[in-house]
Amino acid sequence: MANTYEYLLKRKADLEVRMVEAQKRAQAPFEGELKAVGLALDAIERAGLVEGRVAAEIASFAPASPPSRRGRRSRSTGDMILMALQRGGAGVAAAEIAQQLERRWSRTLPVSVILQELQHLEAEGAVARGTSGWCRVRDTVDLSDTGTDDITRVA
Repeated sequence: MANTYEYLLKRKADLEVRMVEAQKRAQAPFEGELKAVGLALDAIERAGLVEGRVAAEIASFAPASPPSRRGRRSRSTGDMILMALQRGGAGVAAAEIAQQLERRWSRTLPVSVILQELQHLEAEGAVARGTSGWCRVRDTVDLSDTGTDDITRVA
């Protein structure tokens, strides 16, 4: 029994030593960065930029307006469905709309999601459900605030 007790004490001491060594190895990559951040903070404190000037300096780096986006415009599911219906003609089924979205925009959407969006667009008055499928609705828009007559446009 004494041999087992001594063995377990040695094993415990060995594990504690190995654990301390492992902690040192794990902390080593972060110690250099921590020292660099500490030196930078000390330099800012010595320069007297601790209080108000740091906040103003951070704000000056923020862009005044968001950068202009380049490339393709991101479109919502509703916009893509309306474009597919515009190309579809008289009436388009939801499954066919799903195929068009996948071919044109590489957007794989379940038919149930497309049906929900179509119902939402129907509530807004942008599409209508017919016997042959879904189609876009033409409506009149009042542009009296711009001084022009009413015109008919595709929603």
